[in-house]
Amino acid sequence: MDSRQYWIGLNMVLGVGKTLFHRLVKALGSPEAIFKANKSQLMTVEGIGEKTAQEILNFQVAEKTERELRLVDKFGARIITLNCEEYPPLLKSIFDPPPVVYCKGKDLRSASIPLAVVGTRKPTSYGRRVVEDLCLPLAEKGVTIISGLARGIDTFAHRTALKANGGTTIAVFGCGLAQTYPPENAGLKEQIIERGSIISEFPMTMGPERNNFPARNRIISGMSYGVLVVEAGEKSGALITAQFALEQGREVFATPGPITSPNSKGPNRLIQSGAKLVTEPLSILEELPFEVQSSLIENASREKSTDTLQLSEKEQNIISLIQLEECHIDQMIEISGLSPAQVSATLLQLELKGLVRQVEGNKFISTI
Repeated sequence: MDSRQYWIGLNMVLGVGKTLFHRLVKALGSPEAIFKANKSQLMTVEGIGEKTAQEILNFQVAEKTERELRLVDKFGARIITLNCEEYPPLLKSIFDPPPVVYCKGKDLRSASIPLAVVGTRKPTSYGRRVVEDLCLPLAEKGVTIISGLARGIDTFAHRTALKANGGTTIAVFGCGLAQTYPPENAGLKEQIIERGSIISEFPMTMGPERNNFPARNRIISGMSYGVLVVEAGEKSGALITAQFALEQGREVFATPGPITSPNSKGPNRLIQSGAKLVTEPLSILEELPFEVQSSLIENASREKSTDTLQLSEKEQNIISLIQLEECHIDQMIEISGLSPAQVSATLLQLELKGLVRQVEGNKFISTI
């Protein structure tokens, strides 16, 4: 049999969750070795009961996985296991990465700067505007927007990413890829496949069962550098995603809202608890890892056009100081009259536009 069949099969066995899957592989070496083990060998693994051991022994790997592979081929999807090169490295680093990921669309390695955007299923006009104001410029800078294809903020996040010039997005399903939930997003699903990817850890025909969605949320956060929460009630699933992000060591971002709005209670509480308050794309970009910021700056340098520059007053102030010769950041703070935080933020904006670059000793030079 194809080695993938053992991975797919173990992922389908009743009672084998992600934690037990990893324990079994660690103890016995591989999914193939697990299916070839006897009952006494299986029972030595922590957390496995007699019933689950028997489910593994009774599972008809060849028959059930061949049917699953036919469905995958018919749908035009592919299967990515934990040992595949395409498996997202950020997702691999979490405590319980999905051993098997079903995918259709672009290679997941093309999502170089993934950011999760989640929120309520019943957004206000304010929430929809916030999504567009933040996600459109982020997507145009090369950020891949990741969400769950749910009604509301998820849908707006995906659609906004697709509006961007060159924008891309990934939808993480709480059901099998052969299903569409909610059904009204069937058209959006096809658009995402063309410009991005849809993924799931569940077998192809599994329906949108209630317990699937918390598991789906940990993948949304696990694939991303951070999670942005835009409008969410006190018991919203978006807050579950934010909690997973904290547990996984990811950044948590939130947009503030009116204290009278039920949809603002979730993000406002996150901000109170230490989430980064977001009012503009830069609020997110400045928290990304240094190497990611460098990649964004490099991309901007290649794409800049001096004929269409639109600079803020602060940007004009700073760039005027460094157009003739390199300038130390302390000099800029002293001469510009801006605070250290304002100068740092403005320099990052100029770097992202490809107009300045940093050299040794906290000095900057103009690239135009």
